[in-house]
Amino acid sequence: PEEALFVRKSMALVAASVLKGDESSACEVVRGIAAYQRESAENMPSRSRLNVERLYNNIGYNRPLAMFCLTLGILSFLVLCTLRHGESRVRRVLHWVLYVVMVLLLLYLTLHIALRGYVSGHIPLANGYETMQFMSWCSVVLTLVMARRFRLALPFGLLIAGFTLLVAMLGEASPRITQLMPVLQSPLLSIHVMVIMLSYTLLAFIMLNGVTAVVLRLLRRDHEEIEYLYVVSRVMLYPAVMLLAIGIFIGAVWANVSWGRYWGWDPKEVWALVTMLIYAAMIHTTSLEKLRRPMLFHVLAIVAFLAVLVTYFGVNFVLGGMHSYA
Repeated sequence: PEEALFVRKSMALVAASVLKGDESSACEVVRGIAAYQRESAENMPSRSRLNVERLYNNIGYNRPLAMFCLTLGILSFLVLCTLRHGESRVRRVLHWVLYVVMVLLLLYLTLHIALRGYVSGHIPLANGYETMQFMSWCSVVLTLVMARRFRLALPFGLLIAGFTLLVAMLGEASPRITQLMPVLQSPLLSIHVMVIMLSYTLLAFIMLNGVTAVVLRLLRRDHEEIEYLYVVSRVMLYPAVMLLAIGIFIGAVWANVSWGRYWGWDPKEVWALVTMLIYAAMIHTTSLEKLRRPMLFHVLAIVAFLAVLVTYFGVNFVLGGMHSYA
C-alpha cells in the first residue's frame, strides 16, 4: 500500500513543491523516485545512457540551425547564379567557406543522430522527425562527395539540409524517445528508410537543378550551363530511381513480415509507386525523344518532385493510412 501510494502521489508532490518554490523538497522527492526505480524497475537505463540523454537534450534544438542553412543556401545560390565565369576568385573563396560549413554540419548531425540512437537503443529512423534528420545527413554527405565536380552542390546541400531540419521541427521539436511499436522493430525498417531517404535526396538535387536552369534561362545566360545541369541531373536520376525501386521492394518484404501481405494499395504504397513510374519514364529518352531537350527535362524534374512531396507529406498529414506514423 505504501509503495502504491508513493507511485500515485510522488509526481504530485514534485509539482506542488515546484509551485511553492521549494526546490529542496522537489529534489528530495525526485531522489526518492530515482531510488525507488533503481530498486524496483526491471529495465532502468544505465547511468551512462542517462548522461548521454542529458547531453542530447542540451544540443537537440535544430530550428536556428535550419534557418541558418536555408539563409546561407539561398544567398550562396543567388551569388553563384549571378557570377560571371571570370570571377573565379570569389567562387573559390565562397566554395571553401561553404565546404567548411558543410563539414561542421556533418559532424553536428552525426553526433546528434548517434546520441539519439544510443539513448533509444535502435537506429533513429522510426518517425518523421528522425527520417527528416537522416535525409538532412544524407544531403550533407552527398554534397561533400559532389562538391569538387559540381559547384552548385554546396548551396543545394545547404538548402535541402535546412529545409529537412525545418520540417523536422514542424511537429515536435524533438519527439520523446520511447520504445518502438512492434511493427517498427524489424531490421528491415532501417534499410527501407535509409534507401528511400537517399533516393529522395538525389531527387531533391535534380529538382534544384531544374530550378537553377529556369533561373539561368530567365537571366538569359548561355545554354552550356543549362546543358551541364541536364547532364548532372541525368547522372543522378539513374541511382535515384534504382534506390527508390529497391526501397519499395524492401518495404514490400517488410509489409509481408509485419502485415502478412506484400502489397495492399495503401496510400503511401500507391504514391511511392507513382513516384517511381514518373521518374522511370524520365530515364527513357530514347523512347521519349522530347525529354532530350534540357529545358523540358528540367521543368518536368520540378513538376515530378511534387509526387515526392505528396508521397511523404500528403500521405502522412492528409491521406493517412497504415504508414501515417512515419
